[in-house]
Amino acid sequence: MSIFPPHHWTIGSNGVFHGIPGGNWERIGAQEYGISSLIRKPDRLLAGASWGSGLWEWTERSDRWKQLHDETLTEVLAIASIADSLGVVAGSPFGIATGRYDEMGAVRWTHHSDALRVNERFTNTILVHPDDPSTWLIGTEAGVLIVDNTGANWHRTTLSGTPVRALAFFKGFFWAGTDDAGIWYSEDGIRWDGVAKTPDGGAIFGLSEAGDSILAATEHGVVVGDKSGNWIRTGPRHLCTSVVAHPGCALTWMAGAAPGGLWYTEDSGGSWCQIEGFIDVRVILAPETA
Repeated sequence: MSIFPPHHWTIGSNGVFHGIPGGNWERIGAQEYGISSLIRKPDRLLAGASWGSGLWEWTERSDRWKQLHDETLTEVLAIASIADSLGVVAGSPFGIATGRYDEMGAVRWTHHSDALRVNERFTNTILVHPDDPSTWLIGTEAGVLIVDNTGANWHRTTLSGTPVRALAFFKGFFWAGTDDAGIWYSEDGIRWDGVAKTPDGGAIFGLSEAGDSILAATEHGVVVGDKSGNWIRTGPRHLCTSVVAHPGCALTWMAGAAPGGLWYTEDSGGSWCQIEGFIDVRVILAPETA
């Protein structure tokens, strides 16, 4: 069962909201933290928050957000769904961490990046391997690293020396968005090849697919292209933090900007409309159904 109507979009801004274009948007709970990351799980929604605000959970029976962080996990920049008792791995400027419930029912976190260099610990994004859930790809300030789910065995990849802020898997490939080296792809997550830089260059904060096209959220707006390296910019020129296609219609996309708010298009970027009421939007979850 879904916590919210399955045709609703979920937005991470100054708090978490759900709704549809042209309709009312409802805040989930009273929190107004800056949301950096979201995971939708059966009967649960997990939200990572920036500015020292930690990790939070909302369930089907909730009337308020439940704190999942402790004093060792504060600034959460990325989260990913995993198969353990807590169901989440969290990334911060200090590395990745997994949690467990103690005898009192509180969550305690174990940090796994202490042996890495400073830039390798700084985690921007986490991707669980689609075919091997015990393997995680970590996008850091030093590139892409790979770690097993014990957190003990780390491996460097050929994509290094540049911050990686976006990781995704679609069309049979891993994809990475960097600060200054464009978009990269890989068959195995270890050996990477560059596709191209986006038209205006700059950092890439999100990657997703829309039919046969690839969508990139960049510091100059939304960019659409393909593996051949043909890329065009579309939409308003804001620092775009997230862009996602509707699962039932590859022509409909929603994009978030910080600052710049929330935008959507129903014709593959031909025309865009702004959704009122949002200023900073950092993460978007597409509806679960059409």
